[in-house]
Amino acid sequence: MLARRIEAVPEGLGEPMAVRWEGFAARKVALTPTPMGLQPGKYIQAKWQDGQFGHTDAVGLQAAHNGTELCIRLEWESKTRADSVRDNDEFADAAALLFPLSETASLLMGAQGAPVSLWHWRAHRPKTARHNTAEGIGTSSRVRGGPDIVTRAVYHEGRWAVVFRRVMAAEGPGVVSFKAGQSYRTALAVWSGANAERAGLKAFSPQWVELTLEG
Repeated sequence: MLARRIEAVPEGLGEPMAVRWEGFAARKVALTPTPMGLQPGKYIQAKWQDGQFGHTDAVGLQAAHNGTELCIRLEWESKTRADSVRDNDEFADAAALLFPLSETASLLMGAQGAPVSLWHWRAHRPKTARHNTAEGIGTSSRVRGGPDIVTRAVYHEGRWAVVFRRVMAAEGPGVVSFKAGQSYRTALAVWSGANAERAGLKAFSPQWVELTLEG
């Protein structure tokens, strides 16, 4: 997957429905439910043993950069919009990008000694993605002091479109840094809030997607 290089500051690309996105190739990434045996806790495994979660079967992926900032756009079908959380039994639609921080990191939330960086967007806080790191399922923790991940989201005609925008060069624990001309692996995940999906109850890409930043 190629993140095309543009010369102008990508202000317009921060908008999910900007016409300019039509000029960039989109890749359809297949998703599958997280395996039940990897769900944390016997309660979750028992309640969801019929596998009625992770219904999002694909997400569209686009990307572009200007050498300083990277914009990544995700789009997927969501028949029900869930963008508010008023009680602890309500869950918002969500999406995430996962980047390995070591060569041996697992796309299932990393592993001990092989962490991953997560950009986690939720529909009830649409303007920023939470920056987390993890070393295995159930170990996600928030990164403090990392660069802001600005997000914009639009729900239109039964589909979500979300743009993640972040400076490319960055430092710090749990932070991935990007450079033009280099390739990076990423994985994607989507949660349906109306279906009470959260934590490990999600649809994810079972294979890494290679993202190359045009030099």
